Amino acid sequence: MNHIKHFIVIFIAYLLTSCSMVSDPVKKIGLGGRVVNYQADDTVDSLIIPPDLTKPNSQGLFSENVGTTDKSFEVATVQNVELKRDTLRRWLLVDMTPSEVWLLSKEFFRSFGFKIEKENQKIGIMETDYLEIDTKVPDKSLGAIRAMLAKALKTQYGLPIADKYRIRIESLDNPNQSEVYLTLTSIGEVVQGDLRVWQSREKDVELETEMLLNLMVFLGSDRSQAINKIKASNEKIESPVSVIKSESGYATLMFQYNKKQTWNYLGWALDELDVDVEDRDVIDGSYFIKLTKDKGFFSKLLSPVSSGQTYQLIVQQLDESYSQVIFVDLSEENKQDTIDYSFDFFNELAAKF
Repeated sequence: MNHIKHFIVIFIAYLLTSCSMVSDPVKKIGLGGRVVNYQADDTVDSLIIPPDLTKPNSQGLFSENVGTTDKSFEVATVQNVELKRDTLRRWLLVDMTPSEVWLLSKEFFRSFGFKIEKENQKIGIMETDYLEIDTKVPDKSLGAIRAMLAKALKTQYGLPIADKYRIRIESLDNPNQSEVYLTLTSIGEVVQGDLRVWQSREKDVELETEMLLNLMVFLGSDRSQAINKIKASNEKIESPVSVIKSESGYATLMFQYNKKQTWNYLGWALDELDVDVEDRDVIDGSYFIKLTKDKGFFSKLLSPVSSGQTYQLIVQQLDESYSQVIFVDLSEENKQDTIDYSFDFFNELAAKF
């Protein structure tokens, strides 16, 4: 009997040690095969599904046509959902008005259990809250013995990961078309001594692409066609960006693009950095953003919405091929620490290219 107890102690110690050897708790699966399983909030009420769309189940997958009797939510059938791509970004060109895409985007997130934390339809930006994604290691990756033990103890391997998404909707010259940008931001728990703390994670590009695929299907694209479009999209555009010092002393971001292209790239970079956009003016080429200087990621999670300082970014065209983005301190105090911060912030933006 003592020998058996001794063996059990050694066996459990081995399991606890080998647990740390699982470096990738989510198996990488090819495009279109990955089940995106968020641990949805049960308080989210039932979905309103527009006509001619498919109804998602609890894991965000789609079944056959389900209509709705809610006439206030009826939209036109989507004729086309195209995927655009350059060396940095993927986005959708949708045959829908921005207001129609806005409503469907909210329902798309609700299908995965997300709540909308921030939304401003005037500027076309909505953000979800953070929601944990299932990080359970598949049984076949654990092995038969550890899988059996995990089931018996009702535990799972892998530290929690939480994701949030931002959707930005751009209007076009054609009022019946829209551009849609989806951006993923992730945090994960890590062990620091005796503590487990949340910290920023490197983006899971595969997951972001999978969610973009699901969004294409939700907006009316055929799933197999959407997969083919993502795989076949190989348009390449170089995007050199530099930071220089302006006459006022503030940083200036230089783009080798016209004003419209620079505007699109700037919006993408702000999405990537998860910058709080308060307002924007497409015609004037201005973004009003709220930044908190000298704050880490964890502080940002806990900061109230009212914290931080509002700055203006203005896109100005220099000639047919060059544009610049200038940094404006709306307080007009012109403090040296703000001038220094303009370089720090623009260098962060430039690093995305």
